[in-house]
Amino acid sequence: PVKVGPGVGDLVPAMMAAYGVMAAVWRAERSGRGQYVDVGMVDAILSLCERIVHQFFYQDSVPGPEGSRHPFLSPFGLVPAKDGHVALACHADEFWAELCRIMGREELIDDPRCNTRDLRAANQDLVYGAVTEFTSKRTRRELMAALGGRVPFGPVFDVSDIVNDPHFKARDMIVPLDHPGSATKVAVAGIPIRLSETPGSVRRRAPLLGEDTDAVLAKLGLAAVEIARLKDANVVR
Repeated sequence: PVKVGPGVGDLVPAMMAAYGVMAAVWRAERSGRGQYVDVGMVDAILSLCERIVHQFFYQDSVPGPEGSRHPFLSPFGLVPAKDGHVALACHADEFWAELCRIMGREELIDDPRCNTRDLRAANQDLVYGAVTEFTSKRTRRELMAALGGRVPFGPVFDVSDIVNDPHFKARDMIVPLDHPGSATKVAVAGIPIRLSETPGSVRRRAPLLGEDTDAVLAKLGLAAVEIARLKDANVVR
C-alpha cells in the first residue's frame, strides 16, 4: 500500500467534528438542550470509503488496488503527459466525442468498440492507448491549452507547480508569512471556505510558545502582577 499525501486521518475527522458541533448547536437553539458529540477518527475515514462496504455486501468482493483508472468509467483517470500526468473525466458520450475531435481521432467516435460508455469501460486498453498516444507527446501546459474548457480535465501538479499557479495566487491559497529566525517569508495554505459577509483569512503566523500569554490573560482581566505570579509558579508560560 502507498501512503496518501495529506493526513486525512487527522483532517477529515476534524471536519466531521465541526459539522457535528454545528448540527448540535442548531438543535440546541431550537430545543434548548445540548448533547454530546462523538466522532471517531477511524469512523470518519470509513465513511469516505463507503464503496468498499457496498462491494463487499452487494458483490461479495474484497476490492484491491485499482491503479489510476476508474473501474467502470473510461477514460476517467490519469494519463501521462510529456512532463508529468493529467487527469481526464471523458466517460460521457459528448465528452468522448469532443476529446476524439481534439485528438484528431474522429473515427473513434463511432467505432463499435468504444462508441458507448459501457463499451469504453469494457475496452479500456484501446481507449487509454489512443488517449495516451496524444497526451504523452504534449506538456501539461500544452494540454491545458488544448483541453481546458472543452472537456473535464486537470493537470496533476506537485507543490512546486501549485505555489506558482495563478489560480491559487488569485484565490489567496498560498499565504506568505514572516517567521522568527527566517530572513525570508514562509507560506501556509489559505482558507478554502469563502463567506460573503464574514470572510476568513490567514492574518498572522502561529504564535511561539507563550508569545500571547500576557495579551490573552490581560484581556481576561488579570493584572500584570497576577500574570507575573502565574508565570513564576509555572502555571503559564
